[in-house]
Amino acid sequence: MGLAANLRIVAVLLCFATAAPKRLKTFTGKYGPFNATYYTIFEVESPATISNEALQVTPDTAQREFDLKNQSGRVFLNQRFKLWEGSIHSSDEIASFNSSFLINVYRIGNNTPGEGLAFVVAPDLNLPPKSYGQYLGLTNSTTDGNATNRLVAVEFDTFKEDFDPDANHVGLNINSVRSKNTTSLTPLGIEIAPAGQARFYNVWVQYDGADKFIAVYIAEQAEKEGDTPPRPVTPVLKEGLDLRGVVEQYSYFGFSASTGDAEQLNCVLRWNLTVEYYPEEKRPWAKILLGAGVPTLTAVMAAAAAAGYYIRKKRMERCNTDILGALRSLPGTPREFEFKELKKATNNFDEKNKLGEGGFGVVYRGHFQKENLEVAVKWFSRENIKGQDDFLAELTIINRLRHRHLVRLLGKSSISFRSFSFFCPFFFFFFLSWSIGFS
Repeated sequence: MGLAANLRIVAVLLCFATAAPKRLKTFTGKYGPFNATYYTIFEVESPATISNEALQVTPDTAQREFDLKNQSGRVFLNQRFKLWEGSIHSSDEIASFNSSFLINVYRIGNNTPGEGLAFVVAPDLNLPPKSYGQYLGLTNSTTDGNATNRLVAVEFDTFKEDFDPDANHVGLNINSVRSKNTTSLTPLGIEIAPAGQARFYNVWVQYDGADKFIAVYIAEQAEKEGDTPPRPVTPVLKEGLDLRGVVEQYSYFGFSASTGDAEQLNCVLRWNLTVEYYPEEKRPWAKILLGAGVPTLTAVMAAAAAAGYYIRKKRMERCNTDILGALRSLPGTPREFEFKELKKATNNFDEKNKLGEGGFGVVYRGHFQKENLEVAVKWFSRENIKGQDDFLAELTIINRLRHRHLVRLLGKSSISFRSFSFFCPFFFFFFLSWSIGFS
């Protein structure tokens, strides 16, 4: 195989190695009612707990060891997902997800509720210290607003801070509790933590990785164990969002919540999660090979192809030199004809002029009009020449023989064609017709 062919193979290998897109995998999890067995599935950051068939993201009234005020907690699925391929500057598709859950944010007595519950995409499972109050278990006074937080959250806020629109809204938070976009829920007839009653809400948080937007839907469920209502047609909040470069490539899904001087119970009763994600590299060395080793591999293969081409060419050239040298030593030194003369004489090697096929090649009838000379032209190719010694022996015999019924060697011509893989000469020998009649 020649240099160009080898390089084409290298290029194809690289194309498949580096450009072939990975197929997204789909994860589906359905969780709840919750019990102690879920401690093996979730990372529950104290004072969060699992009790009363719910994820209690902040302490509930059964936890006597905790004050309900100024608390924060997290409950996350103990599994990370790869959300994109390539660099943060790529425009390729990002993983999509659909998270639906049933919540009950309960106001204790007729007290003012606070602070809120959030669905979160975060880089790790750790609860930030002092993330109670307005920070919703997401950030704290030191880290709030830092791009290094690498998190996105959908908050269900029940307490009005000076940067909030009201005490009953949904918001999209990026690395901060100061929401990028908010929607007041009161005009929609939705109250997250109404006074004097428990109210259950189904929430859908959907992210489209192809079109890069996030949408939030909310619908009330009449009873805790009742049927799940259909998802509303219109989202309560929708925002363009490119997760690449905002969250970490490998991220976790879960919930966080907090209380402040005002208190409430932040409960998740059911959770369904579907993630279309990229599979993680099981062999990191393969990625290193493709990223750093492929250029080296390409160079090695190209060098090997070039070396093979050089060696093959030199071998052929030595062989050509031997044959041509032997021809020049033949008695009488056959005349050298140009290839174009040969083509014209045989009408471009027309099959109608083919006389037969014998050892080492095919014989054609030819006519040199200028010299009014009838000839037989035998085409020798390297493909036909299996033994160099036998080939030269035949030519030597033909050149020496003189008989009225035999044609004698008149001349020769050689032409070289370059293919992708080697240097290949073809030899044409012309035999003068003495007594052979052409019909």
